[in-house]
Amino acid sequence: MKKYLIILFVAFTVFAQAQSQKGKVVAITPANVEGAETIYFVTEPWSQNWNLTIQALCTEVGGTSDGTIRLEQSTDGISWEDFTDEAGLLKSYPNDTLTIVDGAVGKWIIQKTLDYQYRLAVTGTASDTTLIIAKYIWKDIK
Repeated sequence: MKKYLIILFVAFTVFAQAQSQKGKVVAITPANVEGAETIYFVTEPWSQNWNLTIQALCTEVGGTSDGTIRLEQSTDGISWEDFTDEAGLLKSYPNDTLTIVDGAVGKWIIQKTLDYQYRLAVTGTASDTTLIIAKYIWKDIK
């Protein structure tokens, strides 16, 4: 009986640890985009076989919020390029590039992580300040 309890405890511990590592929402430190600057929200590095969803929320702080948010990808974490739909692997809502307005929410769903790292590139326009809150969640698709 004691042997079965130990096996059950070990199995439960492994299951609980696995569940805490999948589907966890990770908040990237919020930041203000001020004027015509560009700021970046970078995910951790990835290997293949993950579903990754990145979301951004825009909140007007000063002036009239304006600008764009787009998803970028990198194979080395140094060189970056825009990531648009490749062979049905990316779904973007409302579209690939989110227009920044007060209350705007954008979502990018990568159905299989092929690259090393992803980031949101947020570019404002002159004389406005917008708070951007970015989060992501992932799921193993094995």
